[in-house]
Amino acid sequence: MAKTPSNDRPGHQPDQSPSLGSGATGQKVDVTLTGSARIYAGKVGLDGVLNALTLSPECQTGDVVTVSASEASHDFAVLRRRWIVGAMGNRLEITLDYPIRGR
Repeated sequence: MAKTPSNDRPGHQPDQSPSLGSGATGQKVDVTLTGSARIYAGKVGLDGVLNALTLSPECQTGDVVTVSASEASHDFAVLRRRWIVGAMGNRLEITLDYPIRGR
């Protein structure tokens, strides 16, 4: 089990920093939904909004994304960040989940 960082120090080495998606700067970030998020989005009519959603590469796991539509707010959690590497370059995929768990 990993030790919790102490003295307000991050959990990585001093010469390292967390991935904030700088490799994706200027590129479109792909947004995907978990099954439960997809079902919820369909029920409340957010399919089109979420398909057109553009998120910043700086989004981190655990962030909350609030989508305002039809005079209501809908909260989704950033569940996962995944780098997809291929011959055509790298791209960042962010997966949103619903409902938000653990809050």
